[in-house]
Amino acid sequence: MRCSWQYKDADPKNQAVINPCFRVQFDPNRIGEDPNAKALTDDLAAGLESWLTAIGGSHKQLTVKAYDIQGPHPNYPLATTKLLAGSFTAPSCPAELAICLSFYGAANTPRHRGRLYLPAFMLNLGNVEMTSPVVSSASRDKVGQLVPKFAALGGLNVDWIVWSQVGGFATRVENWFVDESWDIQRRRGLASTARTTGTTSG
Repeated sequence: MRCSWQYKDADPKNQAVINPCFRVQFDPNRIGEDPNAKALTDDLAAGLESWLTAIGGSHKQLTVKAYDIQGPHPNYPLATTKLLAGSFTAPSCPAELAICLSFYGAANTPRHRGRLYLPAFMLNLGNVEMTSPVVSSASRDKVGQLVPKFAALGGLNVDWIVWSQVGGFATRVENWFVDESWDIQRRRGLASTARTTGTTSG
């Protein structure tokens, strides 16, 4: 699932994206938008919005798209849900700043673990928090409240997973943690609109 929050303006560069993965059985005989996929994008979008409401976070344009991660190229979305279209707010901190949600299956080993980098500007952390060298327990708890949204998505035939592109297999998520270190996602930097220049003699 590609979940993107649009910030500042409509420039496609100004998006914060997370890609949680889920194992679900789609009907291979249907052409176009699978109704099961649409139900999942609707549910996930609603879950992300309710999470932000619960933690006092920032609501902006949210787009959730479902893909078959093993689908052939070109791999088009199976379904799309968009909420708060046209709602853009300037980040209250560097857009690159993130808090990492880490997760894994029975064992925390390569190809069985994953990470999602939640944009700090969505979490309404406040000025004191943003000047701290570490992430507070309160902010870690905010990110942790997202876990039940992923774990409860869909029905019994849907699992939150770690997908190994190398191994081509899925591991159901059983454990998670949020540590106190800030993380940086450089690709989330705002699209440049101004610069300071100069020359040098050598």
